[in-house]
Amino acid sequence: MEMDRESAAHAANTKFKSDSSMFNMIVDSVPNGLIVVDARGEILMSNAEMERMFGYEKGELVGQSLEILVPREVRTNHVGLRAGFFENPSKRQMGAGRDLRGIRKDGSEMPVEIGLNPLVTAQGNFVVASVVDITERKKMDLMLIKAYEEVQQKNLEMEQFVYTVSHDLKAPLVTSSSYISFLREDLQAGRYTDLMDSLERVEKANKKMHELIYDLLQLSRTSRMELRVTSVGLTQLISETKKDLRDQLAEKKTNILIPDNLPVVQGDAKRLTQVFENLIINALKYAAVFENNLIEIVQKETEKDWEIGVKDNGPGIPVQYHKKIFALFQRLDNQKEGTGVGLAIVSRIMALHGGRAWVESEPNHGATFWVCFPKQPNFPKENHDGIH
Repeated sequence: MEMDRESAAHAANTKFKSDSSMFNMIVDSVPNGLIVVDARGEILMSNAEMERMFGYEKGELVGQSLEILVPREVRTNHVGLRAGFFENPSKRQMGAGRDLRGIRKDGSEMPVEIGLNPLVTAQGNFVVASVVDITERKKMDLMLIKAYEEVQQKNLEMEQFVYTVSHDLKAPLVTSSSYISFLREDLQAGRYTDLMDSLERVEKANKKMHELIYDLLQLSRTSRMELRVTSVGLTQLISETKKDLRDQLAEKKTNILIPDNLPVVQGDAKRLTQVFENLIINALKYAAVFENNLIEIVQKETEKDWEIGVKDNGPGIPVQYHKKIFALFQRLDNQKEGTGVGLAIVSRIMALHGGRAWVESEPNHGATFWVCFPKQPNFPKENHDGIH
């Protein structure tokens, strides 16, 4: 019985080899990869596109087992699936709803779509498989998903922006208007003590409005900024930031410990200064609540990234706020100064550098704000050696 099957397969193979040159030209002109396989999994024919796609020479696939085109970890299971197809053959997509992968001759993998069509002949039953490399489609799908997520994020930020303009900007104006009326009354009545109090309140409201407008402008620039990418030594950059903030550090009785072996990364020095300045100011604002406060710059190295943390010894942040605080206009304590824009700017700048920002913290155990830098960043062309 086994000899009969082998004879039939040999006869089929001979038949395929004896097909006319016109037929071979037509098959080779098909833009999809095509192979014909028998019930034992032997490849009886492949077209030029199939060979090109998988990296084989002309005719090299013929006579090989189909499983050489399947990732090693699923080959055993694939044999059973192939046998099941021949028991119940039908025209259909292979693995509908699942991500299928093919393996090239050099061992690299690619996402594929495979259409199966049973072929019944006098020599036996075969399957014609049509194979399409969908690598570019997968890339496009990921780009569309990313674009959709970005649009959703922009919509959310626009809603927050509208709320801020209508509420947060309006509040200082209302305050100023009210106290200007009081100023007029105090001047007319000669109440100079009350006059100074009203002036201070107007000044405070105007300062708050100025800060908010400034931060909104800063945030808008991160949406359209171009990066001037150079090699940036983080030890030097953060040390210079520490010098620039020395007055605020002294006022808050806070010291910063900076390792002398922080990595050199690829990025825009001006924007990365913004990142660490915002993180340090954030720690001073919310964590520097003791007599002796400490901010420590820490680092981790992974296979693909450098991770740099700004660690404080403050009261910590409950886990339910870990993502919220990076959103636009979000603050944990509305009694503190600030507009809730700083961490949103940090997140955006790190995204432009191919990294991200996050926080690790527990109440009463301080917080560490992390940013990561890819060791092999892929900056958009327009952001490389750009102009600020």
